[in-house]
Amino acid sequence: MFGPVLVYAATLAAPATSAAAHDGNSNGPELRETRLEHLSADDVLALAGKLIDAGRYEEAQVLLDRLAADGAGGVERAFLDGMLALARKDYPQAERLLRKILEGDPSLVRVRLELARTLFLAKKDEQADYQFRLAIAEHPPETVIANIARFREAIRARRAWRFNVNIGIAPDTNINSATNKEQVDIFGLPFKLDDNARARSGIGMVAGGDASVRLWRFSKVPVYLGAYGRVLRYKDHDFDDIYVGGEAGPEFRLSGGRLRATATAFQRWYGGKDLVTSLGGRLNYDKVIGGKLGIDASLAFRRDNYARRRDLDAWAIEATLSANRAISLSAIGFAYTTVRRSIAHEPGYSNWNARIGGGVLKEIGWGLRPQLGIEVGRQINDERLGVFGRTRRDWSLQASASIYKRDWNIAGFAPSVKVTWSRTYSTIAFYDQKRLRTEFGLTKAF
Repeated sequence: MFGPVLVYAATLAAPATSAAAHDGNSNGPELRETRLEHLSADDVLALAGKLIDAGRYEEAQVLLDRLAADGAGGVERAFLDGMLALARKDYPQAERLLRKILEGDPSLVRVRLELARTLFLAKKDEQADYQFRLAIAEHPPETVIANIARFREAIRARRAWRFNVNIGIAPDTNINSATNKEQVDIFGLPFKLDDNARARSGIGMVAGGDASVRLWRFSKVPVYLGAYGRVLRYKDHDFDDIYVGGEAGPEFRLSGGRLRATATAFQRWYGGKDLVTSLGGRLNYDKVIGGKLGIDASLAFRRDNYARRRDLDAWAIEATLSANRAISLSAIGFAYTTVRRSIAHEPGYSNWNARIGGGVLKEIGWGLRPQLGIEVGRQINDERLGVFGRTRRDWSLQASASIYKRDWNIAGFAPSVKVTWSRTYSTIAFYDQKRLRTEFGLTKAF
């Protein structure tokens, strides 16, 4: 119960008692004196909710402030504070309040749905889509699922552009992707490897990003433009690794999804010198099924031309399938598989390569979002590599763990840490390698 206090509150079903009611100028719920001393916290919360629905925000604020002063109302009061901020179009405040509730209890579906709607209205589309995906994991009613599907489709339809950038430092035990073996067999004889040909450790500075834009997105055939790149620099510039790429082409609506047909280009430099130029094309199809399962399939072909190694020049075709869906109100699972066929100028370098992987991303409170992933790969070359006298056959393993601190902000950038361990077992010692790489970064999404 509350002590004696007198406030003016809107009584939605009460008879008109104000002066405005008698002079014919009333435009909504009327005001009357409402005493709170005999009302429970639940009664006051119910009244505050009605006031918000009626657009009487100041009066609702008075009630919620009184509850806060008395330490009453708990999560429901915090939720109504968030809804009041949302009604006032104070999206940053609404987001902050709703996220704080979910940090305490991520199982609150209604709160997560309202957070998703807040982010949608604030045009934070990727974050909104992420929250909608989590909410659907609780198997809400079909009407809610249908509504979520409409929101997610609206996000996809209105997304005109996106831009992500990251910077960081990357300690690495194998900056040159080389073997730790001291010797390899060449033409059947053992040769000791020079130190520069063996795995070397170092700390690199990394900067990268990606951007895309959809032109004429409301027309029948929008045009998609995308670009990406990364710069990795070391003290010893012989191991600097830089690449850029891009794609452009029309986009079509097909069976509730989007089919994109693009021309692609890629250029990579290593140690300050040209390494490879690739030109090709790609078909990509993505769709959200029932508002729950996101799928992405692509088929790409390209021509790889190496600057100083004609024997490595190759035609390549690659098929990829990936899927993701929420597995709980705070976790999203993902899986993918890729198969690539490469036909090189030198038959010994032609190969089949397949990879399969998956992982989980989870909200754990305090603004932290860890992600775990694992991948297994297999490569089988067509013929013997003449210099080694063997056919290359590899198994590769990779495990990664990363964590992102969403609510920390350094000049608009959020901090992240990622650790990746990889191991390649090969029938040819020269390609047998292991690696541990850590990246401390700052990420910003626009």
